[in-house]
Amino acid sequence: MIVRTELLTEPVKAFGTIAAKQSSAIGALTEGPVERIFVKVGDRVSRGQPLFRIRQADYQRNVAEAQAAVDLATAQAIEAERRYERVIALAPKGFVSKAQVDAVETQLAVARAQKAQAVAALGTTQQALSDTITRAPYDGVVTARLVDEGVYLNNRFAGGGQSAALQLQELGTVAAIVNAPQEYVDMLRRDMPARVFIEGFDAPFDSIVYIINDRVDPESRMIELRLPIANPNYRISSGLAARAEIQIPPEPAIILPRTAILGDSSAAHLFIIRDGKAQRREVRFDSIDLDKVRIRSGLAAGEEVILDPPATLRDGEPVKPLRTTGEK
Repeated sequence: MIVRTELLTEPVKAFGTIAAKQSSAIGALTEGPVERIFVKVGDRVSRGQPLFRIRQADYQRNVAEAQAAVDLATAQAIEAERRYERVIALAPKGFVSKAQVDAVETQLAVARAQKAQAVAALGTTQQALSDTITRAPYDGVVTARLVDEGVYLNNRFAGGGQSAALQLQELGTVAAIVNAPQEYVDMLRRDMPARVFIEGFDAPFDSIVYIINDRVDPESRMIELRLPIANPNYRISSGLAARAEIQIPPEPAIILPRTAILGDSSAAHLFIIRDGKAQRREVRFDSIDLDKVRIRSGLAAGEEVILDPPATLRDGEPVKPLRTTGEK
């Protein structure tokens, strides 16, 4: 058989795992013991939905104290304004000194500043009270409960202790994170069409190459790809095994019947005919199907291959080719 190249459309196969679009360990915005958890593992939640609540008694007391401080500062500001108005009214008649006018102006400015400070402190305590209820940051699924009610949560990494109560994953869109051999790095492009086969599902899912990691793993010699998959009904769970077949443009390839290859994949060889003699040639190949292989190296177009060499054939042995009709 005279070797010729032909266009081969062979998908790149990549293997990996299904991952959520986002996965978050949801912690408390304020410190304190968990008073109530409103959800359980498996619940689907909407953005803004309450997830759990920190005990509110201390924060409610802080709000009451801050409100009292605002009331006090407001009363003092009113008194300062009245004093200021009385002094200013007497100033044109010469009944008060310049120093007295300056004093009441300063007292009024201080009282107004103290009121503004108290109002700001009240806002802070009110926000802290509101933050005792932790809400879902996005639509998702509760995938783990990390604490029970009564456990103290802190929001300081340096403080030690537990800081997260729940794990939440956004599964409306999932991603197949797969790894492809480095030899395809120059062929892969964003938006290439792909099919993703997921463990437990009979039919593949259509996708595209959305992200190509620029880093090639130096140990596995693989490149990471991410392929998004719409998952509106949350049918696909994170953690499932996935296999992607990425469609790359056709490229010239040497394809031979499997019967031409001798030996195993680690020491494969075949025989070509040169000057009327059999010549052993080491090759590398990939399987296309049960009957065909693609030669990666060791053979060039135009050379003549013995398709079904006998086991007794030796390198340098004289042979006579039996060409099929049309071969020269």
